[in-house]
Formats: sequence, C-alpha cells, structure tokens
Amino acid sequence: MSVVEEEGLYRIAWLADDEPSLNGRNFFGYPIVGSREDLLRKITPLEIRGGLVAVGDNRRRLDAAGWFGRQGLRLVKAVHPSAQVARGVTIDDGTVIMAGTVVNADSAIGRAVIINTGATVDHDCVIGDGVHIAPGCHLCGTVRVGAASFVGAGSIVIPGTAIGENVLIGAGSVVIRDVPSNVKVAGNPARPLGENSRDG
Repeated sequence: MSVVEEEGLYRIAWLADDEPSLNGRNFFGYPIVGSREDLLRKITPLEIRGGLVAVGDNRRRLDAAGWFGRQGLRLVKAVHPSAQVARGVTIDDGTVIMAGTVVNADSAIGRAVIINTGATVDHDCVIGDGVHIAPGCHLCGTVRVGAASFVGAGSIVIPGTAIGENVLIGAGSVVIRDVPSNVKVAGNPARPLGENSRDG
C-alpha cells in the first residue's frame, strides 16, 4: 500500500481478503470489503482502473493474479519513487518494486513479481512470473530466475547463473552455479539443503 501511495498513480479504493474474520475491518485506513467474490460485486458499480495482489507466498500470489485476470480485471504495477529503474527495463503487470531497489538496463521483470527493499537486479536479468527477490539480494548481470522461485534475504547470485522454477534459496546464500527447478539450496556456496559440506 505504501508503494502505491507514494508512487501516486492510483488511489486505493478498498481491500479484499478471503479471511472471513477480516471482513468489515479497516487496515491503515482502508476498508476490507470481504472476499474475492465480494470484490467482484463491489467493482460493478464503480470505475476501478485495476488491482494489485499483495500476497507474499509466490504460488498464492500467482494463483490470485490468474484469478484476477480470468475475471477480466486488470492488474497494475507499482514502483516506489526511490527505486532506480534503468532504460530498457520491462516490468509486467502485478509486480511491485520496493523502496531502495535498483533494476539495471535491459532486464525483464515478469508478472506478479516482488523485488523487495534494497535488492539489486543488474543488467539483462530475466525474472520469471511470481518470483520474490527478498530484501538486500544482489543479482549480477544476465541472471535468470524461473517462475515462483524465492531468493532469500541477502543472497548473492553471480553473473550468468540460471535458477530454475519453484526454487527456494536460503537467506545469505552465495549462488555460484546453476540451480535446477524444484529444489531448496542454501549456504556459501549454495548447495541442496541437507548436503554435508565443510564450507557449506
């Protein structure tokens, strides 16, 4: 919400949450109107320019973004004013670029992505749909991150590395080689979790 507020391109009308106990409450001054279905009924009489899925879990965020699109609704993107986004960068809908981030030239950021506080994404990176680059991460040039992967806080990924889909990289990891899809890695250098190593 703060990114949307500070960017100033959109006014937040209200919030929706599938948790029934939150219906009717206020969150930072914005009313929670109910579930997704309640949201659809609320949109009908009003002019709504779009929505943003604010869910941390990658799979749930992608699912909600897909649902949003299937209803014929438009996702918007939000880029904090303090973020540095270079020329040639493409950012797909539903993505949020948080405060203090840097995204360098000719990188492509997918749909429903989070580039979190103080992270850097260097030139010619490709970030897949539903990825979360956590606070303080540093992706060097030409890194590729597959859909729904999570790069943990403070991690470093060396140039040219390919990270598969649905990967979890533990906080503070140093990724020096490609990571296949559907695995969890951590450490310096990053290795599959559970693998014994003196320097892992």
